[in-house]
Amino acid sequence: MEMSKYLWAKKEVGEVSNKWLSLYQHLIDTRDIGALLWENWLSQGQKFRISEELGFFDQDDSKKLFTFLCQIHDLGKATYNFQTTKTNFSTEDLEYSLMEKLRMAGFRDFDKSLSFAEKTFHALAGQMILVWNGFGEDLASIVGSHHGKPPSKSQIIQQKSLISNYYKVENPEDLDYKLWKKVQEEIIESALIDNGFENLKDLPPIPKNTQIILSALLIMADWIASNNNYFPLINIDEAEVINKDSRPIKAYEKWATSTTWQAEDVFDIENNLGENIFKIRFGFSPRQAQEKFEKVIYNTSAPGIFIFEAPMGMGKTESALIGVEELAYKTNRSGLFFGLPTQATSNAIFPRIEDWLEKIDADLDKKHGIRLAHGKASLNEDFISLSSNVNIDLTDKELENQTVVINEWFAGRKKTSLDDFVIGTVDQFLLMSLKQKHVALRHLGFDKKVVVIDEVHAYDIYMDQYLLESIRWLGSYQVPVILLSATLPAEKREEMLQAYLLGMGVRKTDIKEKRKNLSKDAYPLISYTDGEDIKQYTDFSQGQAKIISIEKYYSDDLLPLIEELSKKDGIIGVIVNTVKKSQELAEKCADIFGEDRVDLLHSNFIATQRAKKEKALLDMIGKGGKRPKKKIIIGTQVIEQSIDIDFDVLITDLAPMDLMIQRIGRLHRHQREDRPLAYKEPVVYVGCMNKDFDFEKGSLAVYGAYILARSQYYLPEKIEIPSDISKLVQKVYSDDKLDLSYELNNKYEDFLREDEVFKEKKKAKAKVYLLSQRKNRREKTMVDWLQGDAILKTEEKANAQVRDSNDTIEVIALKKIGKGYGIFGEDKDISERINENKIAKKIANNSLKLPTILSNIYNIDKTIENLEKYNLKYLKVWQDQAWLKGSLGIIFDENNEFIIGDFKLIYSEKYGLKIKKLERIQ
Repeated sequence: MEMSKYLWAKKEVGEVSNKWLSLYQHLIDTRDIGALLWENWLSQGQKFRISEELGFFDQDDSKKLFTFLCQIHDLGKATYNFQTTKTNFSTEDLEYSLMEKLRMAGFRDFDKSLSFAEKTFHALAGQMILVWNGFGEDLASIVGSHHGKPPSKSQIIQQKSLISNYYKVENPEDLDYKLWKKVQEEIIESALIDNGFENLKDLPPIPKNTQIILSALLIMADWIASNNNYFPLINIDEAEVINKDSRPIKAYEKWATSTTWQAEDVFDIENNLGENIFKIRFGFSPRQAQEKFEKVIYNTSAPGIFIFEAPMGMGKTESALIGVEELAYKTNRSGLFFGLPTQATSNAIFPRIEDWLEKIDADLDKKHGIRLAHGKASLNEDFISLSSNVNIDLTDKELENQTVVINEWFAGRKKTSLDDFVIGTVDQFLLMSLKQKHVALRHLGFDKKVVVIDEVHAYDIYMDQYLLESIRWLGSYQVPVILLSATLPAEKREEMLQAYLLGMGVRKTDIKEKRKNLSKDAYPLISYTDGEDIKQYTDFSQGQAKIISIEKYYSDDLLPLIEELSKKDGIIGVIVNTVKKSQELAEKCADIFGEDRVDLLHSNFIATQRAKKEKALLDMIGKGGKRPKKKIIIGTQVIEQSIDIDFDVLITDLAPMDLMIQRIGRLHRHQREDRPLAYKEPVVYVGCMNKDFDFEKGSLAVYGAYILARSQYYLPEKIEIPSDISKLVQKVYSDDKLDLSYELNNKYEDFLREDEVFKEKKKAKAKVYLLSQRKNRREKTMVDWLQGDAILKTEEKANAQVRDSNDTIEVIALKKIGKGYGIFGEDKDISERINENKIAKKIANNSLKLPTILSNIYNIDKTIENLEKYNLKYLKVWQDQAWLKGSLGIIFDENNEFIIGDFKLIYSEKYGLKIKKLERIQ
């Protein structure tokens, strides 16, 4: 008798009748969907590595081990504790019916209450039952982890005193004890036989990394099998489901909206179509550096990590995408993650990757899933136009004609990384090393992909800890990764190579030997691993050099310089280090030259307006843009990151050398014949320099005095691009002493000590929730893997954890119109139309981050309290709308002002958000 057919796994109060699903059926459903995921969703590279680590020559044996895990994953539900659990939504009729089924299996007397029932959750119970039945702790820990967090050692030790939770009583001779033990053993024995194992001795030891991946795949299978849309429950008076054989097939077909990518060799594609792969994918022939990068990957026997450093505007993105195709083919990966520093840069690159993917799909005549992964993905029109769930305006015919699709099952923050092709902020990758529940799902998602991280120079010492640890995890899974940068300090480059090899298990002493002969400042440069070897490719012809003249400007006041340059025609770019300075400078310029002559871009605009400003900037001074005769473009760091614009002349605040070089990348970026005569030669003015190292407060707050001092010291009169790029960066980030006067050297030494203390504090802070792959190697099972985890309930909180961001408060910003409110830039009152999805979504997209002074530790509680009171009084109706529920809104008055606590917020569509402290009346 299969007693598990009488035990319940799922129950639900239905509209017409109560519903349930037996434990037996749920285990079979999970096994069957698990088999289909293994066959059709997991990449061949993953299956090969898992089989190799398990010691199986035949991948079918690995599949059987996984389906066995699926068939026993809810073994812990076959306990007295679980079967007598009453849920909040249940009814007396439903509970009575379930107890009657248990009685049919021979169980009696379910009225015994358990004092510590909550200490034995069913995943932990399943793990303990397996261990007590002779299974290894490695396999058992996978079952114990299938709800996202492995149990702790203390929880496991505690179970020995909670035997009645499992068997109702503690006496092994008791009939009830024997009956519960019998049903557990039946489930185990059936699962072994059904999956082709004679006994538990046939099961191999499972390495820790494989435990993580199998546990995540098990979570995925369980979630799908638990979704009533895919696997419906049945009426309580029914014993079994109908159409057993077709049930999993129908479920999988309903769930899977795309096919798994099987990449082709890019050289085969070239030969078949008679054109270079760059021409096929992007419509142009490759540049020399692009061609070299492609060939390096092609000639690598055991590809691992590739760090590609080349000048700005060289086309590293296209190089990476072709590299992804070849690496996916070589390593049998079936997807891509492309990470960038900001939401804006991810938005900008999304349509380019979508276009590349559409060409791949056209070649293969298949559809693949794509996802934009950041907190404002719903704002990106390219992304939402693909989604039937987000964009309600698409017709059925339009959906059918899409080659690139979105599977909404992957929309949850825990599941985003599981989709095939993911473009997003680098946070998604860094979260792979954040000690957080369900982090194994991120590991599974990245394990099946080729990973590309752009602008790796843009991350600070705190983020670098998560970056290096995530690279180390990739090494342990043998995931190919491409890192892109204009240039990197040699130490940082080598740390990344080392992290990957350490993940593979290479000893640190061996890596140290491999690092000895590496080039420090060759440029362009490809540094990569081939198996356990570190290699570099430096054989690039320099081509035509671009000489940039540097004019050093020893003043914090840039206005006189702008006035002088503005006498001539041309586009003047001004990049400063703080939002406040950019606003003040833009206002002064507007007073002198007129508002039409000045544009401003920074992070303190309403999200929709910032997106429009970025697009307008690209349309005006991007490639092929309609350039005005004269213009002053003022901005902050947002301009230096992946925005393809072209200034005729550039003014920049002093900043770290690598970031100044990024800014210089926007100077004479495109080949143009109509360059104004006065600016035929590229010149950059570096302002806010100071001979006494007394740098302006704003720049010090952002970057610190030490790196500013070194950058100023090594800043030359001319920069030759590309040959000087790496040389300058290496000098600034080296330990070389500076030749300074006695007084200046004392000041510099203070800077150095402050910098060292600052970095150590950042590293220590990062390690609090850092999921260390090093510790993973010492621990043989998943037990205690996530002890001390970060409990972060929102994606924004998780992202802040890996970025070391101060708490920020985001609101939806609207403007008073008549008796109601509307969107900035429009004059329609939409306050009575928020029940319309289109209107509510439109409102939701108008997010704005409040100034940090309002979210500092001494202000944040008061700010939130004030906002909640305001919303309860004026915007309570928002909580009934799906797009707006949980949001906090503010409505600026007719003067574009909003009072919050002791502060006044002032919003300008031209200059963005400002804040003023209110004077207290005595």
